[in-house]
Amino acid sequence: MKKSDLSKWGALLSRYKTKCEKISQISKSIRYVGIINLHGRTLAGKINSGTKPLFSPNQVREEFFAIATSVKLRKKSLSVIGQTNYIIFNHKKVIILLYQNDDVIYYITFGPKSIPNKSIIDKIRKISTEE
Repeated sequence: MKKSDLSKWGALLSRYKTKCEKISQISKSIRYVGIINLHGRTLAGKINSGTKPLFSPNQVREEFFAIATSVKLRKKSLSVIGQTNYIIFNHKKVIILLYQNDDVIYYITFGPKSIPNKSIIDKIRKISTEE
């Protein structure tokens, strides 16, 4: 990779980190904000202070890979049903909101009793689309 490509990559990762920080400030019920690529690799992430991770590092890699694979597998059906706005997984211990923007997936977790409302989702969407 050329030096100019490395500096562009560094600037992009810095923007992703800033977006994670902004999103994490939207609501106190947000536990974690991560941005992953379509291969399941973490590009940036922010866990809120006082939040105990539920996954081990290996489980995180597997979870992100599964999410990215699912997004890729569904790509063909989107031409028929339209783009995905967002996906919410409601688990016993955590609620997961997935939002895709271009070639990245925003992975946001909430406390188990904090289903994100339209206002929160719209704020996340606005931050994710900022340049």
